Amino acid sequence: MHNADSGIATGDVDRFDQVEALLGRYPAISQDELNDLKHWFRKEASAFEVASLASKEAIHYGYAQFRREHIDVFSFRDVGKGLIAVAVLIAIVGGLWLLGV
Repeated sequence: MHNADSGIATGDVDRFDQVEALLGRYPAISQDELNDLKHWFRKEASAFEVASLASKEAIHYGYAQFRREHIDVFSFRDVGKGLIAVAVLIAIVGGLWLLGV
């Protein structure tokens, strides 16, 4: 079932409200609550849900701080992937240069 007002499935409304409440209290949340927020953002949230949270003035500061500290950061894995992509690109360009293309 779908909630016409929010665009979020009715079964997900409780979960969305839980996440909103946690962000409203952030950073004064427990480690378990922090892990729950990270999981929700990375595995459960739709783009619409994230945009809905981002537009809520009442949780703006908690949302922005959480995103800055936990979501919008590069991990060592991300940096490694970037370095591999650059190395592949250099190899391709170098190979084409050697072939005279």
